[in-house]
Amino acid sequence: MRYIAVAIAALSALRVSDAASMCNPSVTGMDTADRPRHTNKIFNGDFGNGLDGFNTSGSVEHIPLAGQDGCEDSDGVIQMIAVPKDEQSQSVHPTDSSDSSETGGVEKRDTITSSSVSTDIKSLTVGTNYTVEFFYYVVYSPKANICRIQAYWDNLSIGNSSYFPAVLIIGGDWVEFNATATATKTTGTLKLVIACSTGTAQVYIDDISATKKAVASSSTTSSTTVKATSSTATSKPTSTGTSTQINVAANAAFVSVSATSSSGSSTTSKSTTVTSSSAGSTSTAPSITTVSRPTTTTSAGAGAAAVAIAAASSAAASSAAASSAGSSSSSSAAGGVGLTTVVGAVSSAAGGVSSAATSVAGAVSSAAGVASSAAASAAASAAGAVSSAASSVASGLTASGSSSSAASSSTSSSSNAGDATVDSTVLIIAADSDTASTASLGLLSYGIPYEIVIRGSAGPLPSLNSSSTQGNYGSIIIMSSIAVSSSSGWGSALTDDQWTALYTYQTSFNVRMVRLNEYPGSEFGTTPVGPGCCDGLLDQTISFTDVSDFPTANINKNAGVSTLGLWHVPATITDTSTTKQVAKFGITTGFTSDSVAGVINNFSDGREQFVWFIGWAPAWSLTSNFLQHAHIHWMTRGLFLGKRKIHLSCQIDDVQLATELYYPANSPDFKIEVADLEAHVTWQKNLAGRLPAGSEFWLEFGHNGNGDIIDATLNDTNSICNPEDAVYYDMPNGTALEFQKDLGTGVDIWPTGYETYSWSKACAGMDEFSAWFKDSGNLNQFAHVSHTFSHLSLNNATTHDATREIKFNQAWLTQVGIDQATKWSPHGIIPPAITGLHNGDAIKAWMDNGIIYVVGDNTRPVLRNTDNPYWPLISTVAANGYAGLTIVPRFSTAIYFNCHTMECTLNEWIATSAGKGTYFDLLASSKASTVRNLLALQSDPYMFHQANMHQTTVDSITIGTQTGKMSLVSSWTETMVQEMMRLTNWPMTSLTHDNIAHYFLDRKTLDGCNAKLSYTYSSDGNSVKAVTVTADGNKCAVPVPVTIPSGSATASGGSLTSDVVGSEPPIQWVTLAGSPVTLTLSSPVSIG
Repeated sequence: MRYIAVAIAALSALRVSDAASMCNPSVTGMDTADRPRHTNKIFNGDFGNGLDGFNTSGSVEHIPLAGQDGCEDSDGVIQMIAVPKDEQSQSVHPTDSSDSSETGGVEKRDTITSSSVSTDIKSLTVGTNYTVEFFYYVVYSPKANICRIQAYWDNLSIGNSSYFPAVLIIGGDWVEFNATATATKTTGTLKLVIACSTGTAQVYIDDISATKKAVASSSTTSSTTVKATSSTATSKPTSTGTSTQINVAANAAFVSVSATSSSGSSTTSKSTTVTSSSAGSTSTAPSITTVSRPTTTTSAGAGAAAVAIAAASSAAASSAAASSAGSSSSSSAAGGVGLTTVVGAVSSAAGGVSSAATSVAGAVSSAAGVASSAAASAAASAAGAVSSAASSVASGLTASGSSSSAASSSTSSSSNAGDATVDSTVLIIAADSDTASTASLGLLSYGIPYEIVIRGSAGPLPSLNSSSTQGNYGSIIIMSSIAVSSSSGWGSALTDDQWTALYTYQTSFNVRMVRLNEYPGSEFGTTPVGPGCCDGLLDQTISFTDVSDFPTANINKNAGVSTLGLWHVPATITDTSTTKQVAKFGITTGFTSDSVAGVINNFSDGREQFVWFIGWAPAWSLTSNFLQHAHIHWMTRGLFLGKRKIHLSCQIDDVQLATELYYPANSPDFKIEVADLEAHVTWQKNLAGRLPAGSEFWLEFGHNGNGDIIDATLNDTNSICNPEDAVYYDMPNGTALEFQKDLGTGVDIWPTGYETYSWSKACAGMDEFSAWFKDSGNLNQFAHVSHTFSHLSLNNATTHDATREIKFNQAWLTQVGIDQATKWSPHGIIPPAITGLHNGDAIKAWMDNGIIYVVGDNTRPVLRNTDNPYWPLISTVAANGYAGLTIVPRFSTAIYFNCHTMECTLNEWIATSAGKGTYFDLLASSKASTVRNLLALQSDPYMFHQANMHQTTVDSITIGTQTGKMSLVSSWTETMVQEMMRLTNWPMTSLTHDNIAHYFLDRKTLDGCNAKLSYTYSSDGNSVKAVTVTADGNKCAVPVPVTIPSGSATASGGSLTSDVVGSEPPIQWVTLAGSPVTLTLSSPVSIG
């Protein structure tokens, strides 16, 4: 109890007797006159009436001191303390025979400690944004960067304070916290949690308020010329130590003016944003802007919905993604995650994105795993304020160049593109970069090349074609009618002539167009059936009604998904001769019958377009990620450069160790049994029989050999084991989460005398659990990788200790035969508690011993590649202490490492991550983020732990179609795969640790080759008969994937390998060796 004793001594300086002298501890504190007062929606927010009106958990008490504003407020603050468990039990491997851990328990890490205070806020205005504010004062924090304050509104994270610095002596400053929340009902709940990954902290809280936020004026991109694709303006840190970054999109003239102009050229890439005004050629650059805290951004206007909405996004950490930004789910390791705004790329973590006309407002799960449907609905409530006047303005955004008319017939005209060649690059046109990114995320997931054109004001189009037989774009995506606001009101940034040029290009080269987030109108053969939906309180499902026009999408019709957080305008079809429904909105309050959500137009001149009447937010929305596969496959006709693979890999850490349980209290350390392993073998076989054709799922075990030796030595009655003890040591002092060790420093933690692994095979085989793996039939049911020998924290480890952790485990894995498994990863480890990734000595020790692939933690942004979430992170000396290690991203889950039952993980989720409800609510929350990740084609593995595999004594539950005893791992997995099977027919496969690393590295290598694909049309222009693959220098170190809708292909100029899995469209892996490779299709693709 050392921390508590020190804390009490420190707090004595601030008790009531000293209130007069300490009423404002800050030497830079705010006086009353300096801070505008406001109407406080929170009853007793200044704590003048003690804790009246507040619910508390943990250590919370009222302190009769004046607060932050210079002794002018009522005499009261609250004190919150996060208290750890008794430090006397913090030895990793206790050897005291009186200790309850004698059975060989290995304590993995401290449980996250917390206290919280919450209150109901009444008389809110639904759909209104509120500024949540409070002041805090760190009284005591013995270690830096382990504790902070988390704020939640209706169980949705709205932000976190900075991590506390080390504070041992009173004398700091009051710090102001600000965040934005959207009222989804007339009464909301605000909760503040002081959370520590380990250890303790004490803070004072004062002046909690929630006030109506001033309505932000909608912004459009200015006429400022920016030479690069975008720039980032970063504000100075606020008093909370956080910062806001503003993405500034440039709008300037483009080089090429029309489809026939040859005055310039537009350089393209997989992630090209064209905004430069320099003559001759346009600037290109992929850009990703990472924001270090939840922030509110306002984007250019609401496209066809014509409503400017400030989309408030938040992503919380403390057990996070997700993603995905993301992120995304709760973690058993502490960590932070921020919001990611993307230009020509994808969000790297669970978070939100503000997009023009997409009423998003932060429907992202908190990184702590609180991803409920209510979280998403908070966004839509802002959009619910859209006026009928705004909608009518939007409905006028039709272009005179439209091909639609009541007299049009559905018969397509003959093609004008005989013997033409068309670059497959997708052209995205949007009013701002945030909006454009929502169109590009799906393309990025497939690896389809695209080019973004930002048009926030008048200006020319890029060159659409180089000649009458050479088209520059294979598909076109238009975002929100490219709607912008000007002094004369809302309108499209494109002129009627420019719309006509786009339409003419479509018919000349048989190029399809997609319209996202549009308002129903005559140009789409529809009319709205209401003012729009929904206000954040209602959900109106969306589902496909006809998938025949995009069969390679391989998705299911009549599988409804939620529209919470996505403003939309239900429609009805008025022109059946040109318009076909492909998706519908369901019934909800105010809508008594199904309505049209998406259509395909086929006009008499041959022009085709796919139109969605719903906002778009794939950075956080499962729904957007699901829907986008339809129009991607439709516009490309299932023929594109890129691929779709669904990898679901679940890694089980701590196998062989025992774990101290979170709940019930005082439980003995827990280790799964052979019966649990065998139950999962049975379950995996049963699951294999239900998954789509081509699927292959299995769990991967991360082994710690010391756990086996602990069990063997403690039960060795015949002196078989020598040494007679396993590796025991006192837990090293904790470090900051991203602590970077000075090379060559540190003190050995391992005991002396343990230089080489010397236990006999007989000793290692004594334990029944490890002996089970000697049977190859058992061993090969799972994949296997090292998790280090004893699970020593490696943040501050010496080279000597880090080397022994690797070598001892390698020796043990060889001794017991695990390294002979068919699914074995010899070059990888799962770092213990994901430590050591800023310790150059540890990384060097790994790499010197053949370990080159590790997994990271997606709740920690510094461990992800910020350029592209589909790439691994490669360590550097500056960031990690040693260069060249491949760090693969890995998602955490709401299944906590120290839990073996539903009750345990539910209790921990509620206590540490603001969870609410039942275990099924936890699974639903996890499903929202995890299925979003899978639909976004993210192959990051998922983190679980050995205790999560307990199955033998749990109660029977029902998950979808399955009823029976399920471990936490199997119930989580069933939830995810059953939802994927409801939505799609995609095969799902697991990858070994090393192969996951190869998969990410190959994607990075491929993207670096700048591969391109062009279509070669038949002489009559009615089909694509071949495609040609090129790259920089026509070389690439990895094969280039080309997806074809069916059949096969033959290669000229290179070689290919065909990859057909289940009912998925074939992938042709093309090897480039210095020349372009042309693939002649066995079945030409109709385009007429």
